[in-house]
Amino acid sequence: MAFSIIEFAVPNDLADGGFTGITLILFQTFDISTALSNFLLNIPVLIMGYRLFSRKTFWLTIYGTVCLTLFLRVFEVIGPLVPALHEDMILAAVAYGVVCGVGMGLVFGQDATTGGADIIAKLIKDKFGLPMAKTIQVVDTSVIVVSLMTFLTFTNAIYTIIGIYLCSLFITKMQEGFQAGYKVLIHSKESEVLRELIMERLGRGVTIFYGEGGYSKIPTHIIMVAITKKELIQLKRLLSEIDPKAFITVSHTYETLGEGFTFPSP
Repeated sequence: MAFSIIEFAVPNDLADGGFTGITLILFQTFDISTALSNFLLNIPVLIMGYRLFSRKTFWLTIYGTVCLTLFLRVFEVIGPLVPALHEDMILAAVAYGVVCGVGMGLVFGQDATTGGADIIAKLIKDKFGLPMAKTIQVVDTSVIVVSLMTFLTFTNAIYTIIGIYLCSLFITKMQEGFQAGYKVLIHSKESEVLRELIMERLGRGVTIFYGEGGYSKIPTHIIMVAITKKELIQLKRLLSEIDPKAFITVSHTYETLGEGFTFPSP
C-alpha cells in the first residue's frame, strides 16, 4: 500500500479518499511528509476507537498503521523506483489501484485495518446508526472534492476514480479469493446415469438432493456438483448427450475450497 502511494499516486498527482487522500492533499499542498501526516492523523482516531474493536483487531490495526507509516517513510527516503507516468495516466491509475488494492486486501484479510476512515465510520455507526459504507462514501467524496479544490485537475480526478474503483475491486477479490468455480444444479429424469458419468468422466463428486415438483408433485433427484470453468463445458456436452431436456442452473462461486480445488483428490 505504501509503495502504491509513493510510487504511483504522488508522482502522478493522483488523489484518493479517506486518510490516504488527506495525506496526499497535505503533501501536494504543503509538502508535508505522507508518513508524518498519516501517523498524526491516526493517533486521535485510534484513541477513540479503542473500545470499538476486539483486542486482536485493535492491536493489529495499530500494527498496520505503524507499518504503513514506516514504509511510507522508507519509500520517501529511497526516492523514485518507478518513473513518473504522466504520458500514460491510464497505466498510472491501473498500477495504483491494483497495487493498493492488493495491499489493503492483505491487511483486511488478517482482520485488521490501517486506521483512518474505517474507525470514524464505525464510531458514527455505533452512535447514530448510519451504515459504515455510507459514511466512508461521504468521507471519500469530501476528500476528493477538497483535492479538486487544492491540487487535483479534473482530468486527473477521472484517473483517480479509475484507480479507486480498481482498488476496491482488488480488495474484494483478495477477500473472496481467486479459486473461483461454478455450482451446478441439475434436474433430470436420467439423474442416476448422470451421477455416475459426472464422477467417471469429470472426476467430480456429486451431492443428491431429494425434491418434489411444485406443480406435478412428482419426486425427483437434484444433482449438485462444484466444477471449474473448463469442466462446465464438458458437463454441458455430457448433458446434451444424455438428457438434452435436463433443467440446469449454473451459479458462479467466488471461492471454492476443498478436494479437487485447493488440494488434489486422493
